[in-house]
Amino acid sequence: MSILTLLVASLLAAPILYLLAKFNTKIAYGAYAALQVFSFIYVFFTGRSNVSYEVIGITERLNFNFGITPTNWFFASIVLLIISMSAIFMFPLKKSPVKIFLLALVSAGTLGAVFSQDFLTLMIFWEISTWASLILIIQDKEKSPREAIKYVAIASIGTYSMLFAIFYMLDKLGSIDFSTVATRIESATVEVQLVILISLGVMVLAKMGVFPLHIWLRGSHSSAPDEFSPILSGALTKIGAFLLFTITAALPSFRIFSQLPVFNGIPMVNYTFALLGGISIVVGTVMAIRMEDAKELIAFSTVSNSGYIVMALSIGGTYATAGGLMHVLNHAMASAAMFMAIAAVAYRTGTTKMHEMGGLILKMPVTFATYLVAIISVAGIPPTSGFVSKWLIYQQLVQNGLPFLAFAAFFGSIGSFMYVFKPLAGIFLGQLKPQHRNLKEVPLVMVVPMAILTLLTVFWGMLPSNAIKTINAVTASVGINAVEVTFSRIVALTGEWDSILVTTVFAIGFFISLFIFMRAKKARQVDLMDNYTAGDFLYTSELYHFSYRMYRPFDRLFEKWPSMEDWLSSLSDKIKELGALLKAIFYPANPQLYIGLAMVAIIGTFWWLR
Repeated sequence: MSILTLLVASLLAAPILYLLAKFNTKIAYGAYAALQVFSFIYVFFTGRSNVSYEVIGITERLNFNFGITPTNWFFASIVLLIISMSAIFMFPLKKSPVKIFLLALVSAGTLGAVFSQDFLTLMIFWEISTWASLILIIQDKEKSPREAIKYVAIASIGTYSMLFAIFYMLDKLGSIDFSTVATRIESATVEVQLVILISLGVMVLAKMGVFPLHIWLRGSHSSAPDEFSPILSGALTKIGAFLLFTITAALPSFRIFSQLPVFNGIPMVNYTFALLGGISIVVGTVMAIRMEDAKELIAFSTVSNSGYIVMALSIGGTYATAGGLMHVLNHAMASAAMFMAIAAVAYRTGTTKMHEMGGLILKMPVTFATYLVAIISVAGIPPTSGFVSKWLIYQQLVQNGLPFLAFAAFFGSIGSFMYVFKPLAGIFLGQLKPQHRNLKEVPLVMVVPMAILTLLTVFWGMLPSNAIKTINAVTASVGINAVEVTFSRIVALTGEWDSILVTTVFAIGFFISLFIFMRAKKARQVDLMDNYTAGDFLYTSELYHFSYRMYRPFDRLFEKWPSMEDWLSSLSDKIKELGALLKAIFYPANPQLYIGLAMVAIIGTFWWLR
């Protein structure tokens, strides 16, 4: 079987699964999950050492080009892992023929995008997944269509920018193949180089949700079906990272712009994108801290972590490139796991509002453990894979002497402690609400994918050499030096990090703490209402739950800060007003006068041309 065969099968699966779901949705969803798991296993185990290229001819100059290179394999393995785990996870959730049709289209579009070998193929299959995901988001008629409009508006900015770049490349370079463009763009003028790479960069910012094109993430994630959010955040945004790696490493932008002004050895074009990544880290972190809905909070966490990826791949270098690719893997797993945990909670409680829950740690222990490991990874704490990626990125920031970007990266890591603790305290800790006393863990079919992502996050934190060696193969294929790594050690500028040693120290500390806890005097459990309250009367348990606006003093610091969303909303209102004015002028209630003037103008024109 070839990649082309797998892609065709994925596309044909969409209508077939739709018809099958008309008769039995369980069988249709089971078949969808089986197809995604098979796709992941096939790509992961057979594509690693099978470099190949396949073409579908369209015209003499335009073709659909697919291929398996180390880069394609790396990104395909990540997105297929997330999609396959999500396909298993969603089985007990609400099903419909339309939803399974759209999910299959998203999967097929994503598969075609990450195996593409030219910019047109990438854009077309990317748009298949984008538009299918848009329709998925608006399936819930109770949600506001305003968020879907934001999504399609920002996506369109990126799409039209990339479409312009494609036609421009055809005109100036005569090709849109990755390899051919990489060869010819070096001899092009600076103007051509800037237009192409900046236009493609806009697509990256729009689809990854990086500042200033990040405003679609919050509404899209909160409006999307709970089971689709892991795919939206963990897989679809990573196609943007695939395009960014192609721009910065495969073309490559560093060599192209080496004659332009540089900042600490980084071309200004690359540094500008890295700067936007740094701003995205800060903005995403601050906004995540302020959110009260768990899905909106994780959405802004995606803004922040996409900023890390953009910053790392833009500044380049051995450690930043490896760290950026490692963070693609890390955030894909962590964000998918967090969204699955919140979806599991919503499956049992019917809400994603953090202040409406509490005390679920004993009722849903596996879900709690999944969320806990995921947030530890997002915060960059060993022994999880999140520490590895951020540690490598910090190495490059120190080596290049980039103070603002280093501050942004450090701010994002520290701030992540605040926003990831908010759902932890609001949902799993605190007091249990009376209406949730009979809750239990989600079904086993939902537990399995959460457990797999959790174990992989810990595994690649304890033995990162396995992932780093794969990343070294990816970077070597585009001429970037490899990170020195042994079985358990990573060697970098500031020294070396032994993952086994660090994990051992953490394990010893954990067991010492557990021993002290087990030997200490046990606390006496009392009823929730059995509290001394300084003279206040407690009528309901909700009065004692303080997770709502937990960081209110911090929140007040940013209340009057300028908001990109408010600015764009204001701009939208002005455009509507202009449209209303033009409509009043050119489409009045009594258009006879304008019709008469138009006729006179037409007759006069013909008379003049006579």
